[in-house]
Amino acid sequence: ATMGVDTYSRRLLALALGVACVCAKPPEPLAARVVFHLQDPVDGMCFGPNGFAPCDTSTLWTVGMAKGRQSIVSFLHPSEEASCLERVQTDKYDSRVRLASCKGKNTLAWNIKTTASGGSMVSTDDNKHCVARRWNFAWMQPCDFGYTPLAVVESSLHDRGFLLTTKDGTCFDGVRFRMCDPKDAKLYWGAAVRFDSPRSEGYYSFFKFHILRSEPGQKCLIKDSSKRHAPTTLGECTHAGAKNWAMINGRLTTDKGKTCVKRDDKTGLAKTMPCREGGTPLQWTAPDDRSLRW
Repeated sequence: ATMGVDTYSRRLLALALGVACVCAKPPEPLAARVVFHLQDPVDGMCFGPNGFAPCDTSTLWTVGMAKGRQSIVSFLHPSEEASCLERVQTDKYDSRVRLASCKGKNTLAWNIKTTASGGSMVSTDDNKHCVARRWNFAWMQPCDFGYTPLAVVESSLHDRGFLLTTKDGTCFDGVRFRMCDPKDAKLYWGAAVRFDSPRSEGYYSFFKFHILRSEPGQKCLIKDSSKRHAPTTLGECTHAGAKNWAMINGRLTTDKGKTCVKRDDKTGLAKTMPCREGGTPLQWTAPDDRSLRW
């Protein structure tokens, strides 16, 4: 269901956590963050990395925060080098949007603002440039020229987490693949976009959703070592191996998309290998969430 835009603004500020902390005090726990579609209520099409398209996982967004500056991040980004929304100037008044490295100066100044007339205004540069729809293309133009109001439609991912599933009905628990049980809380994951500094590349960490508030010692998915075919395991979210996880082309990857998770079909244990040698196809699934098409 579409969430009220005023409620969204409050929750966005409350839930946009998960920023990596390189400091003496204990790091803040990673938080399940808002995952949402930006939907045109006129025809139900969603704003995504390639313009307006039918709403599915490719058009899901989340947010990343670094010292008060906000990025809009593709939740299922197509590559490790292109995950944050960026404005690119094309002429005096118009500009276009694309996915780019989160290091870009035009990726850290986004805002989703409620409006008195209803819907949300997606803007950047202190509300100077706004997203506007032209056919199914997404453009940026001066907000004074108008904008396309979009509805913020939350998924259940930040409330319930998600499963990492294979086509034959097994779920990845961080160490092994075992039969999926939607009632098993320990199979659910959360994902957080993290920044080590405001101009650093953003990266994902995958954390165990059920440990978020119920137990101390939050655990993240880590690659156990740099060795070839190293196993995956669970460890501290500050571990270097907890960085740079992503779902790219239907496979769970790390090392900026170079290393993939592979299931041992005899034991069910998970190991890592160069993606050029393969990897087990996986899907994000959120049971009973009809707002998503997986």
